[in-house]
Amino acid sequence: MNGKVVIGDAVLYRADCREILPRLEDIELIVTDPPYGTGGWRRTAAGQGRDPSAALVREPWDDGALDWLALCRGAPVLTFWPPQQMAQLLAAARAAGYAKTRFLYMRKRDPRPPVAGRTAWSVEPIAVLSQPGFQLYGGTDVIDTTTPRIGRDAEAVGHPYQKPLAVMLWLIAKTRCGSIVDPFMGSGTTGLACKQLGRRFIGIERDPDSFTLASRRLTEAERQADLPWGRLALPGLRHE
Repeated sequence: MNGKVVIGDAVLYRADCREILPRLEDIELIVTDPPYGTGGWRRTAAGQGRDPSAALVREPWDDGALDWLALCRGAPVLTFWPPQQMAQLLAAARAAGYAKTRFLYMRKRDPRPPVAGRTAWSVEPIAVLSQPGFQLYGGTDVIDTTTPRIGRDAEAVGHPYQKPLAVMLWLIAKTRCGSIVDPFMGSGTTGLACKQLGRRFIGIERDPDSFTLASRRLTEAERQADLPWGRLALPGLRHE
């Protein structure tokens, strides 16, 4: 482990989740967006609009491993995962003892422009792995959103796989869990959602740049919460 940082109700570990998860005394809920092992398409320049030009990039940490599931010790898991790799996720979930699988969906209003008339893939599934009895609450199983983009969206921070804050708020608000663990914290968006919803957060990230980014974002959120007007209420969401 390379370090531990405490920011308000958030505890951040700069480490591999395989090292930290077994040490956690109690895991109430996992909410995460792990590396898929598929790489991602990057625009060659900003402001391309509907120009589909892009290059496939795969970072060294994008290994697509699923051994971390067994370390969650049966705690409910809400995880993004690509359809083309779903068979591997379901097999790993069964091997880890998960008896129930359902899905939520993030539908993007601005998917990557299609090439040569091919289908534009606009929906990302979020697997809900649990034991019988775990429940989700409120709304439907789909949220419409856009992916944060530098130069267009204020929340965009440049992380290649950043999820919208609204989506993480939506996911966490569907649960009654008071403590959330994200084994692949990335830029810290899950932690920001926990902050706004009054949930405790444990974030784990092994990439030093991503860890620094997440720490900075959560520190700024903590400072904002200390201002006289405190935490602002969000429409449709309640603080616990």
